[in-house]
Amino acid sequence: MTTQAPLSRKDRRVQIAKAAKIYGIKGQESLDLHEAFNALARGEVMRAVQLAHPVTQSHPACHHAWTVMGGAALAQREGATAKAFFAEALAVRPKDPLVLGGMAKAHVLAAEVEEAVGLIPRAFVAGSEDVGLARLYLELMSKLGRRHLAADLMEAHVRRLGDGGLCLKLADMLIDADEPNRAAKFYDQAWMIDPQSEAHRIGRLRALVTRCRFAEAEPLAQELLLTVKDRDAVMGLYLLMLRVAGRAEEAERLANDFDFATPEGFAHARGVLANIYQDRGDDAAADAAFLEAIHVTGSAGNMAKAYGVFLLRKGDYAAAAPYYVQRFPAQQRALIPAENAAPENLPQLSRVILMGEQGIGDQLALLNLLRIAPLSEGAAVTLVADARFGELLENNGLGVGHHDRRDFLSKPQQLAPNQLVYLGDLVRYLDGSDPEVRHGGYLVPEAARIQRLREKYTGMAAGAPVIGVAWKSASLIGHLRSIPLSRMVRALPQGALVVNLQYGETAGDIAEARAVRPDLRFVTDETVDQMTDLAGFAAQIAALDHVASIDNTTAHMCGALGRTGAHLLIPEGADCMWYWGGGGETDPWYGAARLHRQERAGDWEGPLAALETALAR
Repeated sequence: MTTQAPLSRKDRRVQIAKAAKIYGIKGQESLDLHEAFNALARGEVMRAVQLAHPVTQSHPACHHAWTVMGGAALAQREGATAKAFFAEALAVRPKDPLVLGGMAKAHVLAAEVEEAVGLIPRAFVAGSEDVGLARLYLELMSKLGRRHLAADLMEAHVRRLGDGGLCLKLADMLIDADEPNRAAKFYDQAWMIDPQSEAHRIGRLRALVTRCRFAEAEPLAQELLLTVKDRDAVMGLYLLMLRVAGRAEEAERLANDFDFATPEGFAHARGVLANIYQDRGDDAAADAAFLEAIHVTGSAGNMAKAYGVFLLRKGDYAAAAPYYVQRFPAQQRALIPAENAAPENLPQLSRVILMGEQGIGDQLALLNLLRIAPLSEGAAVTLVADARFGELLENNGLGVGHHDRRDFLSKPQQLAPNQLVYLGDLVRYLDGSDPEVRHGGYLVPEAARIQRLREKYTGMAAGAPVIGVAWKSASLIGHLRSIPLSRMVRALPQGALVVNLQYGETAGDIAEARAVRPDLRFVTDETVDQMTDLAGFAAQIAALDHVASIDNTTAHMCGALGRTGAHLLIPEGADCMWYWGGGGETDPWYGAARLHRQERAGDWEGPLAALETALAR
């Protein structure tokens, strides 16, 4: 306990006046309360209680005194007692950030996780500056498998708090949630806050690789390999960069020569090699590399998911299922076990809650699995997904409803645990099923909206074909699927009206394409924004004569619409998504589009020539 020199009468009056203004009570008790907070901050719990408890009796409406008592109970790890004290404070100040945060921590001590994660965002909306509380929230939501919701609710607050470690934690969580582009922003922010931290420098490298800024990433990777302890993480990112940059031989040599310190680092390198072998068409070597990676770590993790996807693309559905099911960690699986999708459970349910996963395009593809899943007749099926799915799924041919993910995860739901099913877990029913059962569109855009867009475009085209185009995916995983628009437009018919279906910034790409093909007319329709209005985007695609697209959301929207006249440019090797199978022009998943495939990974000349011939006809 610290001892302070006695105050003069004048100084004491000044301090009492200040304390009275802060705590709303007068006299010596205001000073006692101030000292109670200071004692609690110093870890002097009993001193804090001795000072604050009398104030709770004399001024029961003073939430500050109850807050000190609650904080003292937290320090003693007495959850039930802390809840009782913070409840008194909340009755007086229901929107106080310190009180809300304290009650949330009390719920955690009492093992009441749902109550805690419901309160913590409220504390930050109220203005909490508690970095530790924010970190606790991200940890809890990760364990609950609610990473997307946690990021949605906390993104602005993490920026506001300006703590490098917290930014790094959110970035890592977004990587786990398959949101690398969002993660890159927070890796960069962590690095800007503390550029000397090893973890932040590695995060900076991850951000550069994610954004395909290889000219900046390579010298940083080489520097970090000479200076950091976690060389495995740096080498893993370097190998990814080399493969995507077309330097596969160099990546292969480094992966085989580097002395990895951890089984996880070695396994990651085997995964990169497996992708390189797939790019070369050597599936046997890829298979062996995947199995070696899984064996070395002793736990499947992300490598099991990658191997499962590899087997799915080959059509080996029975072998793929036990690996693909491991795409979620054990803690998340405990909440929604794979057995919920099993034939012993699924046909017995009158209500099925499908949890969406991955991106918009993947969810559109996976919804097709409902056509082969053994659902009971009349079962009410609801997809929990991004709010944009709501209008898109209106009157859909699958009979599936929609529940906004954010609303679903933030409020208590009345349902049985066995009614929750991950959408991707339905892949187990692919084995032995007739592919044609999956074929055909199921989205039904508004007819009047299609007609309005159709009339607009045909009027602008003046008899020329109307062709929608999408050409890039702004991420590392989509880099090898992307094609410069200036190359794609060489395959389009003379004088065509080209409707921009690409999200993101496109002005520079369109300017380059105009220079190559001045005969084409390019239209960016400001009345349609696929980032906010998926239903409008579906109507736009339905209004076109043809679509030429890489494998992205546009491709899957075409498939879910049953869109004939859609031409999809498909990469060879590891970047060919499993929905498109291993070969052929016919779309094996939706049955409507025409696929123009690379014969050699990275070479788009063949697919573009095939596209030109098809559109000329």
